[in-house]
Amino acid sequence: MLKWINALGIIVAAALLLALYVANTEISSAQTRLAELQEALAEERGAISALTADEAYLEDPEQLRVLARAHLGFEPVTPDQEITLAELERASAPAPSGAVHAEVVTVSAPRDSSASRP
Repeated sequence: MLKWINALGIIVAAALLLALYVANTEISSAQTRLAELQEALAEERGAISALTADEAYLEDPEQLRVLARAHLGFEPVTPDQEITLAELERASAPAPSGAVHAEVVTVSAPRDSSASRP
């Protein structure tokens, strides 16, 4: 009977040793994966910081002025381009009857293919 108890004790100890080895291996791989994820997170945070800095630079009003001048030909408004309220009323008044003001607007409606069928 004592032999069976000793044999059973050795089997249980071997099973516990194997379980401990498997758990240790899994913990080691999980720690490695965690370190990789933390490194990837740090890289992504760095990329976010760089993009935030780029966004702040591109939204800078002075940078927008430079780009508007270079690519769109925009210039700041000069004082001679500004008009007063009275001048605005004159500019928006209807043209005299002797003046010819023609504006041609061409509007083409989409053709309905079902209407052309007999």
